[in-house]
Amino acid sequence: MADGKKNSSLVTRKGMTENRQHPASFRDPAGFVFEQQGKYYRQINQSYADNYVLFKQSGLYELLVKERKIIPHTEINENLTGRPQWHITLLPQQLPFISYPYEWCFSQWKDAALLTLGLVQKGIEHGMILKDATPFNIQFVNGLPVLIDSLSFKKYDATKPWVAYRQFVECFIAPLLLAKYNGAAMLKIFQIYPDGIPLAVVLKLLPFKSILNANVFLHVRLPNLLTAKKNDAQKKRVPFTRQKLINIISNLGSFVQSLALPPSVTQWNNYYEETILSRGYADAKMTIIENWLKEMPGHTVLDIGTNTGLFAKAASAAGKFTIAIDGDTACIDKLYTDCRQQNTGNIVPLCVDITNPSPAIGWDNAERAAFAERAKADTTMALALIHHLVIGKNISFEQVAGTFSRFSTWLIIEFVPKNDPKVQLLLQDREDIFTGYNEAAFLEAFEKKFSIVKRVVIAGTERVLFLMRGTVI
Repeated sequence: MADGKKNSSLVTRKGMTENRQHPASFRDPAGFVFEQQGKYYRQINQSYADNYVLFKQSGLYELLVKERKIIPHTEINENLTGRPQWHITLLPQQLPFISYPYEWCFSQWKDAALLTLGLVQKGIEHGMILKDATPFNIQFVNGLPVLIDSLSFKKYDATKPWVAYRQFVECFIAPLLLAKYNGAAMLKIFQIYPDGIPLAVVLKLLPFKSILNANVFLHVRLPNLLTAKKNDAQKKRVPFTRQKLINIISNLGSFVQSLALPPSVTQWNNYYEETILSRGYADAKMTIIENWLKEMPGHTVLDIGTNTGLFAKAASAAGKFTIAIDGDTACIDKLYTDCRQQNTGNIVPLCVDITNPSPAIGWDNAERAAFAERAKADTTMALALIHHLVIGKNISFEQVAGTFSRFSTWLIIEFVPKNDPKVQLLLQDREDIFTGYNEAAFLEAFEKKFSIVKRVVIAGTERVLFLMRGTVI
């Protein structure tokens, strides 16, 4: 339910178990998330009691759980925090990992946006309305986007417009539009504007041709113009209706559906399809990885530099919950799309560059934890990656070993020698200053953090796979 960050303020009550309020859960007076004895709970306050009762009695909660659009919870009639505003305690489904929107690919953003609009529609049908539209309330569970905030609905007043409309545009439409016109890398801008990208900023970043898009005018340009005339607009408020809102939600849904990235082929998203090395290399490597994964203890894998997820899928097939990351957005989009089509639910694909992972951000740098704090696993895989880090990014073997040792106890890593065609590609346009790049130096650095369990040369190549176990965690 939460990202496991442990440095939140400690709340204690005499005679009660200690609990910690989650550092990102403080803005909504309706309730908050807290941790107690390794589990995450949500307290509902008395101020939200009537809305929560309606949420349950209307059948909306039951429907959304059935359709897998919200995580289920168990009610606990006990005040675990001891706070006087308590109404009821919820124990939500516990999530193994929390991702943030600025780590999602374009298709994940689209699916999250469509889920949000679907929640609005379902809410209206049950006399409720989604009161906020932040992507931080959405996680990918079993391959699908789901709402994780049980306090997101309130009683619907058909005479009023959707209170979260502007937030939806700035938090979903804005990043998707910027990605459509300027490339998927623009999705990272949400890390700078986690409360939503201001429409004035969006308009400055959109190309002139976007002015021809009627939906851009309706949902971005026009609201931005009306902001300057807000006082006049309030004096001339036009009565709202249920049908007007339904029409707006339908239009937004069509708008989101229409957004797409142009087809692209990067130097990495066809790595295993058109690699310099033979197809036999991938097959031989897969045989080794599959055998090791079957033997590995634990249930979670972090696949760093996953590419299009060939080996992340192998980890998934071995029953491992897998966090698959890559800095190439096209690779992650393809992996996510494949997982949706193949109903592969235990892989979470994310756009994370391990050389520049998501930092801790928000109030007191504690609201959203750094990727390195969240991405704890039993096993880390780093395949065909070491040369990109050491030669491509000038990161030392010692630095790589130190970072990897903090992710997991077990490590499956591939050493790519200097005479490998891929390494030579990295060196062809730069001076070779990497005199110490060799297997001996690699082992010297990694053996400070790991013990070598297995070493296997991949057939037909000089590449070497190592299975290591951490000695310092």
